[in-house]
Amino acid sequence: MSITLNGSVADIVSDQMKAGNYQSPEDLIYEAIEALVKQKIETGISEGLADAEAGRCMELNADTLNEVLSKPLSKW
Repeated sequence: MSITLNGSVADIVSDQMKAGNYQSPEDLIYEAIEALVKQKIETGISEGLADAEAGRCMELNADTLNEVLSKPLSKW
């Protein structure tokens, strides 16, 4: 895959390369994507914990699993 970076994004990559923080632009992009994925996972966990604390959850066992699987998503 090939991408073209313009403007301030290209400047950031260039500055980081000049500072010796990354061996290649790919390394910088890889680290940025890792950080984005980590942030999304942490946000999902936080939202799930908030739902649990607010009581927006249910115990999952054989009976409730069958109930969940028997309803279309639009009913939840």
